[in-house]
Amino acid sequence: MIENQLVKAKVDLLSVQFRNMGLTVKEIRPIDYGAQIRVTDETAVVTVNVYHGKKGISLTVGGSSGQPLTARVRSAVLGQPESAACPLPVPGQTARPTGFETVPDFDFRWIGSDESGKGDFFGPLVVAAVMVDETTAAQLTECGIKDCKLLSDDKVRAFAVRIRAICRERFVELELAPERYNALYQEFQAVGKNLNQLLAWGHARVLEELLGKVPCRFAIADQFAAEHQLITQLMEKGRQVTLVQIPRAERNIAVAAASVLARDRFLACLAALEEQFDMKFPKGASSLVVTAGRQFADRYDRASLPEVCKLHFRTVSQI
Repeated sequence: MIENQLVKAKVDLLSVQFRNMGLTVKEIRPIDYGAQIRVTDETAVVTVNVYHGKKGISLTVGGSSGQPLTARVRSAVLGQPESAACPLPVPGQTARPTGFETVPDFDFRWIGSDESGKGDFFGPLVVAAVMVDETTAAQLTECGIKDCKLLSDDKVRAFAVRIRAICRERFVELELAPERYNALYQEFQAVGKNLNQLLAWGHARVLEELLGKVPCRFAIADQFAAEHQLITQLMEKGRQVTLVQIPRAERNIAVAAASVLARDRFLACLAALEEQFDMKFPKGASSLVVTAGRQFADRYDRASLPEVCKLHFRTVSQI
């Protein structure tokens, strides 16, 4: 029995990935500091060791470097390309999207997720997920969709309308208004969890909800924390997906679209708070934000702060 839950989660994810590749998992057994998976294509057997240490989850693949199965498995779990299963794109063929260049059996249907509001003192945290295929990805690219951080607020609003029209029924938005966000953050903190784990929880929720709407075998998200943090938050449907986590994942059109939807929802919620309390709430966490926070506390008293802001920010003490 595998007792380490992080190792078990990674083993479960790899097992699904191997089955999707048409391979058979012959055995899973505990080893020192982790677990070993023995996988076969009926002609050869390769071992994959999953370890958990101070730096998180690490993987090693055993077998001869000249063995085709070893190359396939190494490509799948370590992201090292192998020419037979994952040829580089050639002229006249569709180029693989960012993050999936070496993923075996990729079918050009994938989900991207991203969040907005993480660095904003006022307003909610919003996490969004968008599923695309070759057609919708091309349409979004042609529209000029890109990472919301590269867009003005007006562009974000306009692009969000286009994304929702193009990706009809294939997107999900999770809004955590300030009061809900603060309560959830306290719950996570009470059991020793941090902001990155809360973000992972949000990404896992939108992925699960979207998979309940449309089937998909691949997903990509920004690597905002150690890989295992998001993996351990995945639920039943999410554990069956090949999940890629890379830095600057917004280069992928699905993640870029998710970032735009998340930012648009954030802006809408912030505007609603401004109307409700009849005052302007600056974005980010600058000196302007501190000034606005003090004005809010003077007008509505400090007990009302949880209704409009994220209480774990250092800004609270300045207010």
